[in-house]
Amino acid sequence: MNSASHTALFSLALPEAWGEPIDCRGNSPGDDIATASPGALFDDRRDGRCRPLFETEHDLARIRGAARRLALITPVAGGALDALANYTFGPGFTFKIAGDSAPENLKGAAQQVLDELLDDNDLCGVLDRELHTRSREEGEAFLQLVPRPNGRCALRFLEPEQITEPARPRPLEDWLGVGESFASSWSFGVHTRLDEPATPLGYHIIHDAAGRDWDYVPAPRVEHVRRNVPRNAKRGVSEAILRRNTAEGAALQAAIAWILQPGSAETLVSGYPRGELPVCERPSPAGTGYERVRRYPPGTILRPSAGLEYKPGPLGSERIPHFLQVAQYVLRSIGLRWNMPEYLISGDASNANYASTLVAESPFVKAREADQQFFRRHFQSLCWKVLRLAWEAGRFDRFALPWEQLVSRLDLRIGTPAVASRDPLALAQTQALQLQAGILSRRTAASQAGLEFEVERRQMAEEAGGQQSHDQPPSSSST
Repeated sequence: MNSASHTALFSLALPEAWGEPIDCRGNSPGDDIATASPGALFDDRRDGRCRPLFETEHDLARIRGAARRLALITPVAGGALDALANYTFGPGFTFKIAGDSAPENLKGAAQQVLDELLDDNDLCGVLDRELHTRSREEGEAFLQLVPRPNGRCALRFLEPEQITEPARPRPLEDWLGVGESFASSWSFGVHTRLDEPATPLGYHIIHDAAGRDWDYVPAPRVEHVRRNVPRNAKRGVSEAILRRNTAEGAALQAAIAWILQPGSAETLVSGYPRGELPVCERPSPAGTGYERVRRYPPGTILRPSAGLEYKPGPLGSERIPHFLQVAQYVLRSIGLRWNMPEYLISGDASNANYASTLVAESPFVKAREADQQFFRRHFQSLCWKVLRLAWEAGRFDRFALPWEQLVSRLDLRIGTPAVASRDPLALAQTQALQLQAGILSRRTAASQAGLEFEVERRQMAEEAGGQQSHDQPPSSSST
């Protein structure tokens, strides 16, 4: 075999073993190797694009459609997303206003705004989990801030399809007061400077399919969560992972119930197989035409010509372990994207080491802690935008502070639940040594133990006062 043949076999075997990356048009790299681009091009990431993932809104729509079908129809996908949300958010994040230079009434007013935000929008336990699921499933999520009376704020999800490039941007730019010297970009519905795709100025939103009912929402009124793309990409993409060759090959074989095999050489020339399934056409993945395929629904029986002997199908008892291995491989490859232990994605606990799954050093814990910081930054941005709306509505007028000074006096702290399992006794012993050495504060120690420092101090004072009054002897009356 010559070197060219070796190269061709290697190019086919490598995707089969590791899974093919699928581009935005559904093509695999081996479909047209001769005409593939030899390297990166100047326009690959220009103006918010992210080739080879996407370069148009149509590409994004195709990715979202496939990801939604996978997430809504496949129980494994739903279970995996729920597990990720459980470990990332747990009982929910905490939102506290602090700041040594701010008076208590200012901190109380700001805390009241945040408490109203949490209560009005079910931010902890409902909206946060949907935000997580949307960002995983579709690669992005849009939260619009809608002002309400009395300086309150409602959060509304915008569908990704609503964010689209305007058909005639020039009248919109005139309405916004953007001069011709300002080079605007409206690609993918995100308004930016042409040379700054990572800094959104606003979003063009439509409310009907024709785009006649539209709106422009400035960036301070939208929190845009993007995933899996570089910073200069204007839109995010889904985390759906396809392992096409091995999985589809196994599924095709599993669809065949049994095969009837010719019993002698004479029957091999008796004619073409009878009863074959009809060939049908479906749109090609590239969207350029149709391709001829043969479908094998579950329970298919292949019937060649007469004079045959029965032969078990590919899913015969001797091959069942191989198909189970294929299924486990596909699930492990999906879980690898999130550093998930195998039992969380497959439900098979035979290979699970529970003692090492949720310790602080495990990859799964590190990945979820990184997720917490990712969402913590977005929640911080969201809270400051809500406080700004409340300030504009006059909620802080009695303090007579400009917005910049108000921000400098307040400290927004968002707490995240612990992901790793901790030994309470070992934690207490470590904290005792750190407190004795003077390298740990009591407030931090309480936070590590999952306690509210101020609440515990107040309750301890109340208990001490009650105990003291209880221990005092009753006063004797003089006669």
